[in-house]
Amino acid sequence: MITNPRYRLLLNYIFRVIYAAAIYAYKGMKYFFRPLVHIHPRIYRFAVTLREAVKELIRPPEISPPVIFPESPVREVAKEEKPLENICVPEAETSPRIPAWLMEEWRDIHAVEPQLFPEKWLIETIPTYHVPNSRIAEPYLELCSFYGDDVSHVFLVPWLVKGGADLVVINYVQSLTMQHLARHIAVISTLNVDSPWKERLPAQTRFIEFGKMYHWMSPEEQEKLLIRLLVQNAPKVIHNINSDLGYRVFVKYGKALQGMSKLYASSFCLDMTEEGRYAGYPIWYLPKCFDILEVLLSENHTHLEILEELYAFDRKKMYVHYQPVASIPKQKQFDERYLNKETFDILWAGRLDRQKRPDILIRIAEKCKALPFRFHVYGSTDADVYTQQFEELENISYHGQFNGLPSIDANNYDVFLYTSQWDGMPNVLLEAVSLGLPVIASDVGGIRELIVHEKTGFLISPYTDADVYADCLQHIFENRSMLAEIADNAFQLLAERHSWEVFNKNIKKIPHYCVF
Repeated sequence: MITNPRYRLLLNYIFRVIYAAAIYAYKGMKYFFRPLVHIHPRIYRFAVTLREAVKELIRPPEISPPVIFPESPVREVAKEEKPLENICVPEAETSPRIPAWLMEEWRDIHAVEPQLFPEKWLIETIPTYHVPNSRIAEPYLELCSFYGDDVSHVFLVPWLVKGGADLVVINYVQSLTMQHLARHIAVISTLNVDSPWKERLPAQTRFIEFGKMYHWMSPEEQEKLLIRLLVQNAPKVIHNINSDLGYRVFVKYGKALQGMSKLYASSFCLDMTEEGRYAGYPIWYLPKCFDILEVLLSENHTHLEILEELYAFDRKKMYVHYQPVASIPKQKQFDERYLNKETFDILWAGRLDRQKRPDILIRIAEKCKALPFRFHVYGSTDADVYTQQFEELENISYHGQFNGLPSIDANNYDVFLYTSQWDGMPNVLLEAVSLGLPVIASDVGGIRELIVHEKTGFLISPYTDADVYADCLQHIFENRSMLAEIADNAFQLLAERHSWEVFNKNIKKIPHYCVF
């Protein structure tokens, strides 16, 4: 025992400082780690045990411990003896955290092992976990009511607006419905956007605007809600066509879905950033979910060849399914009046955005100012970037929006010009060929599978060279007699490969895609 008062006070001070520091450290750790500790019972029990051990270890020692002399007798207080039958065992206080059935079983165990009893202090140390109410419970029931019963095919799409990929969705649904190859079909749009083309779906199709109904959910909650619907209902086919949410579900839960449904995806081309970097769903998601796909579909060979080269995808799981074009009577007439025209009317139609490159069109028009060419532009844009530049050029006439190429009278124009930077098999080119218009197009994506240079049209490479476009247009203007044969060749290829009859026949060849 330390007898020096100075050392005793110093040691007492040191131990008190250590004890205070430990208490503050414990409170800090308790604040940060309490959620983790209370979730895991084993960690909780360990923390309680450690806390008491540390307290005992760092508690300041007794400076003057009491001395008990042997000769000092310890006087016992006489206790009044009570009959055994009058001794009552105090009842433990129950807590609403512990269910009644557990308390009853615990008391029954106490009759076998007296050391086990639900004492108050023990009950208070038992961690409890209260299951929160899920935010997707009621939406799930609502979603099931829209989904209905006996759905064999589910299409996951971002929206149904005016566009090529949207037309692909409609084509598949119409073909399955017309040929009775599906029981019921559900189309689920996953973005908070209006879908004006939903009216083009067959009347019996169940269209669910998932993105608009549950836009208030977090992305993770949307994933959980959608995967629960798909897993619980187990449709035969789940076909994703450009849905980001659909791809995220494929990547995260593809193994679970694969066990009960056949998974398909449609991919058309690689997108590109302004810096020239590849982007889009084929880059972001396909390498992560290709293994769980039954088939990867596309409407052109070129895109699948690129994916095979980039990622060594199994070619046996990739299938080219050319899209159909409506049977439209060929409008263009190559008569004597056409061959003797003094002017050359060039049609350009498409979105006024970075992909379709209207800036190249403007450069071509500038190159052709001295020629008797007139450029007629149809298209819409979210940002009015190009219309002012169109107005500044006398040889460009901007006509605003259009409702598909068939809504334009092809006899008013001599050729169709297409300047896209990247693409698959553009539907607008199929429509142009069906109308009998000769096509001059950039040599990108799957366009070369439809346009063979100077046989079914004219290909421009590199796509950015305005001089090559201008020279090609001048060559065609001076040799217009060859356009009739080229337009006929393209129309024949379209009839052989892009008719509804061929499309309906080939949909049955997609592995495990049809019910009947």
